[in-house]
Amino acid sequence: MKLFPSLYVFLDKLINAGGIAAGVLIILTTFMTTFDVASRAVFNQPTIWATELSIYAIIGSCFLGSAYAVRSYSHITVDLLVNMLSDKMKKVFAYVSNVLGLIFSLIFTIYGFEHVLGTYKLGTTSSSLLRIPMYLPEMFLPLGGILLCFAFILQIIDGGMHKGGGHL
Repeated sequence: MKLFPSLYVFLDKLINAGGIAAGVLIILTTFMTTFDVASRAVFNQPTIWATELSIYAIIGSCFLGSAYAVRSYSHITVDLLVNMLSDKMKKVFAYVSNVLGLIFSLIFTIYGFEHVLGTYKLGTTSSSLLRIPMYLPEMFLPLGGILLCFAFILQIIDGGMHKGGGHL
């Protein structure tokens, strides 16, 4: 029985690590973009890598950070109608929405892996001078999907009810 609390904590830490990685990717994007702008403006020498890598970093931050947003209730919610429901119905809606989120995440992850595997088998590279193998940045999709699956599973275990508050 000790396995499940340990697994719960591990998965929660893994989701937090995804959130931290998303933050780091956003910071890297900021530095790469700033460097590229300065390189263009000051030295009239644009980089060949900053734009492409910034795009991949933004994509990575979105997919790696989505599970953290689910766990920390940081995503956008429309709760006008839900707030009018009884606590029992709120709990039912929380379970239903988390189960639907889990189903979506599973489908997304499976098709994400299939897509990455196809890209890998074809040997597809970016069309830029960097010629980055496209399966590398595309791996953010299934990795983020796995984290989302974990996040929705933990939400289901927790009951998935957000207490609200903090709205402007």
